[in-house]
Amino acid sequence: MINFLKKSIRAKISAAIFFIALVPLAVMSVFLYFTSKDAMFRNVYKELTWNVNEASSQIDRLFHETGKDLVLASQNVAFKMYFFDKEHKDKWLGEQKKTLKHLRSIYPDMLDEACFIRADGQELSRIIFDKLADENELSSGEDRSHFFKEAFKVKEEEVFHGEPVISEDTGRWVLPAATPIVVNGKKAAILHFEVSMAHFQRLLKKIINPDRGYAFVINDKGEFLARTDMNIGENEPFPKAVSPDTPAGLAEIYKKIVAGGKGIDQFSFNGNDYYVSYRPVDAGFEDRLNENKWSIAYVLSSDRIYVEFSIIRYTILAMAVIILLVLILTYFVGEYVTKPVRELAHATGKVAAGEMPSFEVKSDDEIGQLSKAFRTMAEAVKRRDEALRGLAVTDGLTGIYNHRHFKDELEKAVKAARRFKRPLSLLMADIDFFKNYNDAHGHTYGDAALRKVAELFSKNLREVDIAARYGGEEFAMILPETGLKDALAAAERIRLRIKEEPFPFEEQQPNGDLTISIGAAELGEGVEPLEGAEPPQGAQPLQGATDAISLINAADKALYSAKENGRDIVWPKV
Repeated sequence: MINFLKKSIRAKISAAIFFIALVPLAVMSVFLYFTSKDAMFRNVYKELTWNVNEASSQIDRLFHETGKDLVLASQNVAFKMYFFDKEHKDKWLGEQKKTLKHLRSIYPDMLDEACFIRADGQELSRIIFDKLADENELSSGEDRSHFFKEAFKVKEEEVFHGEPVISEDTGRWVLPAATPIVVNGKKAAILHFEVSMAHFQRLLKKIINPDRGYAFVINDKGEFLARTDMNIGENEPFPKAVSPDTPAGLAEIYKKIVAGGKGIDQFSFNGNDYYVSYRPVDAGFEDRLNENKWSIAYVLSSDRIYVEFSIIRYTILAMAVIILLVLILTYFVGEYVTKPVRELAHATGKVAAGEMPSFEVKSDDEIGQLSKAFRTMAEAVKRRDEALRGLAVTDGLTGIYNHRHFKDELEKAVKAARRFKRPLSLLMADIDFFKNYNDAHGHTYGDAALRKVAELFSKNLREVDIAARYGGEEFAMILPETGLKDALAAAERIRLRIKEEPFPFEEQQPNGDLTISIGAAELGEGVEPLEGAEPPQGAQPLQGATDAISLINAADKALYSAKENGRDIVWPKV
């Protein structure tokens, strides 16, 4: 009997269910029945805390993200160049409008208005919803408002958030924010936008399950700014939290919330108990940067708790009945279950050994589903390994090969070229004045330019060629089966293609275009200028490139010569 138990999974399953499952089940059922009520209340406190913290976090994140994007938008050169380059004001106004449209596109469901306002109160550009304002629609008296005056008190790259107001343009409640534009050390203007207060109502309703409870946002004046069980009008006065019908216990809780308190309290209304979790919204700003003092609260009725308690009680009875049925069917199920388990265990062993087994379980039950899931998992592991190998050789920014993979491939290409006595050329390319471009327009546009250049390299090379990011704005291209003459032709084609490609703000580059310089070298050949070409003044004759390192050095020196001879050229020059 003991040997039978040792060797039979079916017998072990039967013994486990008969002699082990029944006693723990009985003890667990009694324990669960008498402790589930307390557990429910502990879960209620967790639910209260989680909901109020999640809602507070979402609102806090909204303040941070909108403020961050407002500062980023204010750094667009169009806002400062409007004051510096007065001869081309129309051009910079056009660029300002593009930035305002971009801000609107980031927050299409919450940003009502954005505008650029001069220090004397004159609007220079504005967008309301998706409509840009004409010149005759711009206001000249914005400096009269309290918000405008306070916005000019904050420092550059700081954001001022004012209290909600009824917008004169949209006619509904908005939350204004602004950051100053500093020119020559003086605050010359502000970049300003308005977030619809209706967005906070929508945000709260997305977080809170209405079948469980309700939540609200309240300000320090005791007004509801958003509430999930109430429709707050977009242009009506915010409703007061405390009214003559408010229960005394709830009114006291409202006082704590408005005063910036934090905690969990209880009140009774119409014969039912309610639990309230509340805390202030941490907008993450100093008082001088944010006039808003909000709190968030979540309310849960006790009757929702006892409904779940009843469900647990009936669940325990159902579990007892199910176990009795399982005991009866154990013998018949054991054999049916253990056979596919053994097959699955055998397949698992093969996967552990690095194989990809082919097996099939014909049953459609859970074991069959597990087998299919296991097969899917094994295939996913294989795909993941392939993807990881790809990531190990790919540059994260440009998507082409990285420096390490380039070095490995160049070593292979050099060995193959020398062994079979076949030509091999290397191109080294560098974006001209890229630091100027990056400093003027920021890393976002700089990274986009690097990706575009890398894409153009890939599209204009053969399948056998290898393009890689060598470092920074420098790229390398390995051209197997290619002599120097053909390599120079390919390099010239790529140079012209990139010169013709439009890039944002390229007209501000020293050359008037975003261009590249390319140096070329051939394995086994010197890098003297080709016949008819003039070497750069002071250049020294270079030795032949006989290995990967000297080939890189030769191409790099040719690139240096291209830079020295005016950029936007290929060197050696034909």
